[in-house]
Amino acid sequence: MYFKIRKRWNRVKRKYFGFERAHRSVLRDAVNEILERVDQPLLIETGCIRTLFEGTESTLTIARLVRDRGRFYSFELRPEHIETSRQVCGEFDRFVTYLEGDSVANLERLVSDELSRIDFAFLDSANDGDHIWREFQVIESCFTPGSILVCDDVLWADKGRILVPHIKNNAQWESEIRNVENGMMIAHRI
Repeated sequence: MYFKIRKRWNRVKRKYFGFERAHRSVLRDAVNEILERVDQPLLIETGCIRTLFEGTESTLTIARLVRDRGRFYSFELRPEHIETSRQVCGEFDRFVTYLEGDSVANLERLVSDELSRIDFAFLDSANDGDHIWREFQVIESCFTPGSILVCDDVLWADKGRILVPHIKNNAQWESEIRNVENGMMIAHRI
């Protein structure tokens, strides 16, 4: 009961008092960093907004910042989540290209067809360390120095089980994990 009341109170604070979730501020800061340095960046997200009350609004946060200053792809397995995301994004939906289906397969296709670089990636599709690892493996060669990778929920379940040690032990990446909600890893390609 306590957690339901607290969750509801947090939504009220955000809506009426303008409080911002730390999750959203991490995304905002990372995307703004890319927009300051890169003309027409390419940004990807795996896993879009899933419910009207989710609270993270990652797709909306990114689309609102990018607008027409770059390309933003959102990969989502379930069509109903894409529809929800479109509702939440409202007028900013036109800045998002949704790719429905398995994120790994769609990323493989996009990398082989048209992606040569990725400036920003937000991995948040499945709470499965193996799946996140496969997504990363597909796009790893597209990261150039200065690219930013953000992975959500790395301190929860096993989402960061493979990816976090790989990034931390790789000289091509600098990373930190912020204890935001369920942990967010922010990694910069050097």
